[in-house]
Amino acid sequence: MKKYVMFLIASICFNVSYSQVLFTENFNSYPVGNFNTNFTGQTPTKTGWYTLDRNSPNFPGSDNADYQIVSEPNRGNILHLGYTNRIEGNAHQVYRTDINSFWQQRTVGNNVFKISFDIFTQDANDMTGQFYLENNDTPKLFRLYYHGEQKRLVINVPFARGNGASSPQHLKYSNGSYVILPVNTWVTVEVYIDYNNSTISVSLPTMNNYTATYTIPYALQLRGVDIEGNPLPDDSPVKFLFFGENGINIDPQKNNPFRLRVDNINFAAQNKVPTENLAVNDQLAQKFNLFPNPATNVVNITNNENMLVNQVTVYDIAGKELKNQTFTNENQVQLNVENLASGTYMLHLQTTAGMAVKKLIKK
Repeated sequence: MKKYVMFLIASICFNVSYSQVLFTENFNSYPVGNFNTNFTGQTPTKTGWYTLDRNSPNFPGSDNADYQIVSEPNRGNILHLGYTNRIEGNAHQVYRTDINSFWQQRTVGNNVFKISFDIFTQDANDMTGQFYLENNDTPKLFRLYYHGEQKRLVINVPFARGNGASSPQHLKYSNGSYVILPVNTWVTVEVYIDYNNSTISVSLPTMNNYTATYTIPYALQLRGVDIEGNPLPDDSPVKFLFFGENGINIDPQKNNPFRLRVDNINFAAQNKVPTENLAVNDQLAQKFNLFPNPATNVVNITNNENMLVNQVTVYDIAGKELKNQTFTNENQVQLNVENLASGTYMLHLQTTAGMAVKKLIKK
């Protein structure tokens, strides 16, 4: 009995040290309606969020309708960023600057900063939602973009201390195809800053725990001094910012702009990053067969483990969606590819077991 109790206590202590929640925001403490009434970044909301029009006063300012708490079915309240003034270059920012105060409360050894949030992948043909994590020495620890038209996530990570960020990198599967988020659903995004190993990881738990890891080309520092007693930089997180952007060039044909909806923001400290799970998607893809491949008119999609397909989406090698067909949980389906031009395509199979990606050659 004593051994069991000691094991239970050790397990609890391990779990606390492994994942230590520092801050959480689900917007349920706010009533439905105006999130804030000050858009100059001067007056915070009751839980410490600031709102700011990025290009104000050069462009028409926001009003209350642009920052709203709305009730979401089966979810509670969420934050919705709209646009009453569809003006070139405008953006609605929401941010807080007290991240370091939370971070300094972490347990010794928990040197992985985890930030997670939910976004709604609205079916749109324009605009982006963007998320930044900043500190004092490197202006942006990461920049993460969700593109409303492409349904893809893009990340920028630092390439030099104090010198901005690297070139945008699209999240991809190990076979080179783009990670395409399912449309009109809530998706959880997790980002891990590993100060022990100087890496940044992006994970999508609802997509088979897809995880991509990027190495920062310099050592992240958490204060202290070097061997000569000189103070080291402090790369601790300081500011978390997200915004919906109205775009730079307004195309009248793109009349369905993406409007950012955010929920369940969490900051945590951990002692490691979850194991990379790219292989999970590959293992799932290996269970499906395409024939004939190359195909001319029709391709058959089968598997021997009764995994059910409910949607197949066809993308070209640039990641552009060309075709989408839904099915009623079938373990063998046929996809008409007669109208596709000759070339290479990626088929994203949405199944009851997760997302599988297969390569198709069209004659």
